[in-house]
Amino acid sequence: MKPMRRALFLLPALALASCAPPGRQSFAASPEGADTQTIAAATAFQGRIPLVSIQPGTRDFAAPLQQAVKQALAIKPDAVFQVMSATPASGNPDADTKILAALMPQAEAVVAAIIADGIPAARITTGAKTAGQTPQILVYVK
Repeated sequence: MKPMRRALFLLPALALASCAPPGRQSFAASPEGADTQTIAAATAFQGRIPLVSIQPGTRDFAAPLQQAVKQALAIKPDAVFQVMSATPASGNPDADTKILAALMPQAEAVVAAIIADGIPAARITTGAKTAGQTPQILVYVK
């Protein structure tokens, strides 16, 4: 009878030994996808997420912009910055052009603030485009 008892104890041990240890897929067989806000932001900005977005009329953007530029330079010391004026496409090119032209003085102030933070003008480009949900100034880093 003792050999029978040993066999009963060995069967569970053998069964456990043949199993793989639990892995990540054991606990999350179907991982969650990206949240809808992240997807919407990537779509709105054509796959590029801006470093900073500044709403028209904002006057106190210098300190947050300086902090963002400093953080970007900590990651990539030779970073190049792109300042873009953006407005949603209205279907009327003349209206879009007027809105973008109205954003240009603020975009120039953003460029001046980046230069004041020690970035050479040669590492800053400017532009305008129709994108997003509201008119704004976008600062990208490359």
